[in-house]
Amino acid sequence: MQAKTGWGRILGGIALAVSFGILGCRFPFAGLGWMEALFASLVVYLWFRESFAGRRLGWTYLSIVLVFLAMFSWVVSTIQTKGGLSYPFALFATSLFYAYEALGFLAAVAAARWAHRRTGRPWGPGFAAALVAVLWELFAFHVYQYGWGPTLAGIPWMARSAAFLTTYGLTALMWGCAAAAASIRASGGSWRRTLVPPALGLGLMGVLSLAWSLLPRSAERVLDVVMIQPNFISGLRRPGMEREMWGRSDRVLQGRFPRPGTATLLLWPESAVLSVNQYGPDPRLPEEARKRGLAWLFGTEGGEPGWRNLLYNLVRGEDAGSPSFVQPKTILMPFGEQLPGPPWMRQWLEERLGLISSVPGQLSVRSGFRMATPQGPLVVHPLICSEALIATRVQEGVALTGAELLTNHTNDGWFDRSVATDLHGVQIRLRSVEMGLPMLRSTLTGKSGVFREDGTWALWGGPMSEAEHAFTLRWRPIKTPARNAWTRHGMLMILALGTMLSLLRRRQA
Repeated sequence: MQAKTGWGRILGGIALAVSFGILGCRFPFAGLGWMEALFASLVVYLWFRESFAGRRLGWTYLSIVLVFLAMFSWVVSTIQTKGGLSYPFALFATSLFYAYEALGFLAAVAAARWAHRRTGRPWGPGFAAALVAVLWELFAFHVYQYGWGPTLAGIPWMARSAAFLTTYGLTALMWGCAAAAASIRASGGSWRRTLVPPALGLGLMGVLSLAWSLLPRSAERVLDVVMIQPNFISGLRRPGMEREMWGRSDRVLQGRFPRPGTATLLLWPESAVLSVNQYGPDPRLPEEARKRGLAWLFGTEGGEPGWRNLLYNLVRGEDAGSPSFVQPKTILMPFGEQLPGPPWMRQWLEERLGLISSVPGQLSVRSGFRMATPQGPLVVHPLICSEALIATRVQEGVALTGAELLTNHTNDGWFDRSVATDLHGVQIRLRSVEMGLPMLRSTLTGKSGVFREDGTWALWGGPMSEAEHAFTLRWRPIKTPARNAWTRHGMLMILALGTMLSLLRRRQA
C-alpha cells in the first residue's frame, strides 16, 4: 500500500485531528457531554484510519503531539510563572514531555496497524490497540495522570459503566472500537459496517448502565457539608492562615450548622494552612472542632521531629471524641513535589539544583478519617490533589479503609485562570462511579464541587475566586465491581488473550 504524501491532505488531517482532540479532551461541555465522547472518539478513529490507509507513522506521531500540546497549553505558562523559567525554555520543556507522552499512543496505533496488515480483520487491531493503550496508561511514567476513559463520562449513563469496566476499561473500549472501525473502513467496508464496533461499544455501556441500578447498596447516609475556598496565593506561607480560615468558616456556620440530627463536615483545601508543623499531637486542634460541634478535614503540612523542613504534604482531621487523623500524600507529583528517579539520583540532583523533595506517606487501615454521625460512624478517605487522578491509588485506599465517602483537597492555584482546573475535575470524576461513593472536591482557588456515584457532577464558580459552599449530601454507598483490583487484572487478561487469538489467523494471500 502506497503512503499518501499530498501535503494538503497531510496538513488537513493533522488540523482535523487537533480540532477533534481539543473539542473532545479539553473542555467539559456543561449539558453537552456527548461532545466529549464524540470528538475524543473521532480523533482516535482518525489516527487509526489515516495510518491504516498508508499515512506514515511520523505524521500520526506529530498529530498526537500537537493534540497533547493543545490540550495542555496551560502547562507552559505554569512552568514559566511558578518555576521561574523563560518562556522559550518552558515551551521546550512542555514539548519534550508531551513528545514522550505521545509515544505510548503512537505504539497503540502502530500495534493496531501491524495487526490490521497481518489479519485483515477488525478485531485484531481492536484488541491490540486497546491492550497497548491501557498498558501505557497503567504502567508508564507520567507527570500528569491523564486518561482517555474519562472523556466518555460526559453523559451519566455512559459514566456508570465505569463501575464495572473502570476508567481503564473505558479507554480500552474507546481505542478498541476506533481501531476496529478504522480497519473495516480501510478494508473497503461500508459506513454501515464501519459503525458496528462503536455501536457495540455503546450497547455494552448501555447494558452496564442498566446493570448498575441492580448493584447492592448500603443504608442512606446524610451529611451537611461546608467548603471554604479562600483564594490564597498558591504556595505562600504566612502566619494567621488558620485564623483567617476560621473567620471565613464561622461566618458560614453561624446560626446554620450543625443542625439537630445531622452531622456537619467542614472541608478546607490543600495548602489551607502552611508554615506550621501539624504532623504531631496538638490538643488545640480537636478543641476547635469540638466547640463548633463538627468534624473538620483540612490541607496542611508537617514533618517528623528533628526535620529542618516541613516535608509532608498532608490532610489532618479532627472530630470530638476521636483521635486526630493525619494522612500525608502517598504519591507525589513528579518535579512539582519530588524529583523522579531512584533515591541516589534524586539526592545527586537535589544537591546540585538546591532542591528538597517532599516525602511520601503510606496507605494503611488508618488512612480513613472516622467521624460520628446520627446514622453511625462514617469513614472518609481524603485524597490530596493529584492522588485523585490515579484510579489504582483510590481503589487501594478504599479497600484498606472501608471508606463510605471520598474528599479531594486540591491546590489549583498553580493553574491560574486556565482551563486546567476544569480538566483536573474532568479527569477525577470517574473515581466516584468506580468506587460507588460521592467525592467532595475542596479547592484553594476554585472550582470546588461534588462528584456523585451516579455519574452526575458539578463544579461551581470560576478559577481564582473566593467562595463558601454549604449543602446537604445524601447518598447510598454502592458496592461496585471496580472496587476489586481483580476487575482491572481480569480486563488485562481478556485483552491479552483476545489479542493473541485474533492474531493467530493471518490475512489470506
